[in-house]
Amino acid sequence: MNEFCELNGNYAKESNGSHAESKDAQLRSGQHKYSEQCMDIERKFMEMASSEESNSSWVPLTAMKQPYPITVQGHKDKPFCFRVVFYAPTAPGTAFDLLASVLRRPEWDELTESTKIIESLGPGDAIHYVKMKPVWPTAARDSLLLSHLAKVQANGRPGYLNVSQSIEDARVPEYKQAGIVRMEAGIAGQLITDVTEREREQLELASGSWCKVVQIADGDLRGWIPKSVIKFIATQALPRSLTKVCKQLTLMTPNSESQLLAGSQTLANSAPRPVISREENQQLALSVHKRPAVTSRRSRKWVLWLRVLARYAAPAIIAVVTSLVFQIIAGRRYVGRRR
Repeated sequence: MNEFCELNGNYAKESNGSHAESKDAQLRSGQHKYSEQCMDIERKFMEMASSEESNSSWVPLTAMKQPYPITVQGHKDKPFCFRVVFYAPTAPGTAFDLLASVLRRPEWDELTESTKIIESLGPGDAIHYVKMKPVWPTAARDSLLLSHLAKVQANGRPGYLNVSQSIEDARVPEYKQAGIVRMEAGIAGQLITDVTEREREQLELASGSWCKVVQIADGDLRGWIPKSVIKFIATQALPRSLTKVCKQLTLMTPNSESQLLAGSQTLANSAPRPVISREENQQLALSVHKRPAVTSRRSRKWVLWLRVLARYAAPAIIAVVTSLVFQIIAGRRYVGRRR
């Protein structure tokens, strides 16, 4: 089911009738309070995704050709900014519908724990909540995003754009008591186009439908992040997730046109304005607080000692055990020879 229609049964009730009519008119025209911001992040994303900038601002981090061509680049001046280019074995519409569907993101992104639509703003625009899994030894993170979907022109070719940026909303405050760090996304999303014949020949792509995906992730993860975690995300987690995406796409029917974007346009002609209910917001808060932060001093000390043990003592223990095993094997061989 199209996720933009998920909230059709949870409409917000306006106390003032004329106010409701003005919001209805905004929804029908596609205008809302974030309209200008949506146009701005669309422009910025297209600039960052352009091939011209890739030659000067990005440095290669990792690349793979099999099973699917994937290249990960890091921005020279931004430690948390990555540009990923990969080729998926399907048509642009199908790839866009999977990657742009926030409710389906946990299916392929191994770092995403849960997602939710907070509000549908109009055709292609919505507010999303995304909670990420913790990567040891860091805390879990979440983000509140303004999402913008659009059909665009990229280098003279039609394409689909899914871009998002962090915003603040009183309905979804930071969950600091639960030990969750609120990330800030500057620009994040994907641009999806058909592959050219030149790309198909250079990459030796198999016959059938293929599309090119340019993904940008630019933001501030906030809090303490070891360099090893950043390297793990860029060189291992991202390629693994995208390989999983490609495998999933091979099982789906290729469609050049997006069903997701068509559904959001249909929703724009409906009224009243869909908004997440207060009960759902409470459920969201409860789900986030299922795993509360460690509060007692004794618990914090145990967690600290376990982290120290895992980081410094574990390698020494492994080395000792390995040495003992080799000594036992050598001793048995010696006894066997004497016999």
